[in-house]
Amino acid sequence: MTTMDALDRMFQVLVKTLQVKHPAFLTKPFTVGELHQQILPYRHFRRELGLETNQEYELILMELLTGARGYLDVDERLRDHLGKELNSNSLEPGRVGDFADAHVTVNATARAALPDASPSPVASSSERPVGIRTPAGAGTSTPHCRYCGGDLPMGRPLHFCPHCGQNLQVLNCPACGAEVEAGWKFCVACGKTVSNAS
Repeated sequence: MTTMDALDRMFQVLVKTLQVKHPAFLTKPFTVGELHQQILPYRHFRRELGLETNQEYELILMELLTGARGYLDVDERLRDHLGKELNSNSLEPGRVGDFADAHVTVNATARAALPDASPSPVASSSERPVGIRTPAGAGTSTPHCRYCGGDLPMGRPLHFCPHCGQNLQVLNCPACGAEVEAGWKFCVACGKTVSNAS
């Protein structure tokens, strides 16, 4: 068995995140901008991705967006431009932003090859702390971390995920992805209405 590297880990985290937060994107296209800013932003996933700097994140994201290892289905323009950038002597990781409107899709074969982690059922509590997602229609399911999808312990106050270490008290604006504090009704970055249930 081969050792998992940063690219493998980024793809696995992406798929887990889509399963929990954006299941429709498992089978339909999404933009590079959505991936970069809302679905898998560095500020929320740096621990789980195991990347020390934003520059490392941008480089791995750029590699993923070239269609490397068949993880994403990308168009030729994106593959060629970012591929040339990765091989350039004057590499600019920020070039990912130049392709914010380009569409990519998770490769179905690559996704099917990932191990499936099914949560085990546990008795649920009637109260759910902020930052914890319970699947719709599953009143007795284990709550899950909204970042990594890991099962969260029941019957105690939770401030951080025991699996990925992310702060569960922080919410994100569904429109722009900016951090929103618990209890806020509107996003301070874009002014959109914020639901505390997300």
